Amino acid sequence: MVNPTGGKIRNDKAGVGLFGASRGGRRHRGVDLLCVPGQAVLAPISGVYRRIAYPYSGNKEYLGVCLQNSKCEIKLFYVRPFISVGKKIKAGDAIGTAQDISKKYGGGMKPHIHMEISNIDPLWFLELAGENQHCASYDG
Repeated sequence: MVNPTGGKIRNDKAGVGLFGASRGGRRHRGVDLLCVPGQAVLAPISGVYRRIAYPYSGNKEYLGVCLQNSKCEIKLFYVRPFISVGKKIKAGDAIGTAQDISKKYGGGMKPHIHMEISNIDPLWFLELAGENQHCASYDG
């Protein structure tokens, strides 16, 4: 998997961008990766650009992308896409530019993109770990 910005996890006055971090009574469902506004954002996986994703209901100023392959679905928020919906992409392809989320939240929050993974095929993790058995040897 490719890091879409090459950046580290956000940690600033507004909080930390780790998965599961507290968000006012709820848990953060992704990771926040530091970026430079306007920089190219790369596809973390190969697959298809399925749709535009909106991080805030009713607010179309901030955008995102929803990428999908047979193993998972990934949403990247605060990304202005420059590819067309339905386009096939390869991991590492430039798919958009990073937006400046710090404008929305003020100077205490560093610019970042938010990355969320869902609809995961657990066998993918087993394949990544070198386990290609796919339950073939279960003895009960």
